[in-house]
Amino acid sequence: MDPIKNNLTSKIAIPILNGFEILNIHEIIRCEADGNYSKIICPDNKDPKQTETHIVSRNLKEICDNLLKKGFLRIHHSHLINPIYIKKVLKTDGGIIEMVDGMKIRITQNRENVLHEIFDYVPKI
Repeated sequence: MDPIKNNLTSKIAIPILNGFEILNIHEIIRCEADGNYSKIICPDNKDPKQTETHIVSRNLKEICDNLLKKGFLRIHHSHLINPIYIKKVLKTDGGIIEMVDGMKIRITQNRENVLHEIFDYVPKI
């Protein structure tokens, strides 16, 4: 694959009011379902301690179709996460993932498979 095409496959176009905004897939922290809409949460380029939320008129399944093959994990029916932004994996309440933005998400999608996939990305000591 040529370098330009390879670089473009690491991006995703999301619809905005007057066109599309191009996001780097590796910068997406997580996606959250909100009815027929989805929230895409990314670090704020102006202040790295803050996040920027993009609301798109696509359901989470449509976003999953694109991002699952890029390494994202669906850990809950309403949450899709980028494992590189996991801060903690907690055993309390059946399993909770804490993301770098402070969001705590309960693992409800086949817990054992999700934990196995997480530790494929992050080795345990």
